[in-house]
Amino acid sequence: MEVKIQNPMSKIEIRPVKDQTELDDMLYQRWLVLRAPLGMAKGTETDRYENSAFHLVAVCNHQVIGSARLHLLSPELGHISYVSVLEEFRNQGIGTKLMEKLMEIAEEKQYKTLQLKARIQYLNFYQRLKFVEEGEPFDYLGIPHMFMRYRV
Repeated sequence: MEVKIQNPMSKIEIRPVKDQTELDDMLYQRWLVLRAPLGMAKGTETDRYENSAFHLVAVCNHQVIGSARLHLLSPELGHISYVSVLEEFRNQGIGTKLMEKLMEIAEEKQYKTLQLKARIQYLNFYQRLKFVEEGEPFDYLGIPHMFMRYRV
């Protein structure tokens, strides 16, 4: 379903997931963007951190169009994952807004460092947000990735 929006950022809300229905919608959006194109089954878009993580969504006209997740790995280290935006809403600043909100939350919670694993094709996106590459590229789900860190 393609939705055309004149001024998209004025109608898009970035906020925490509010209920189970929205969480289910978020997981479906996550699967649609990150796993379905790889031919992976529904259910592969979740992991053991779901219940302890902070979930953020971008919502437009009651539809989850983007999402991202933050969870704590240690008292000072947070991990960002599953950053995704539906294709028809990309390049409108939604991913940036999701990331900036997670970075703000990490600062409020006094995390010292954030880390993530980025698909190589999106390194520039994270570099613009001041994330720095760490280590060597590695394969994850058949796609080249790179660990990146950000000092909060």
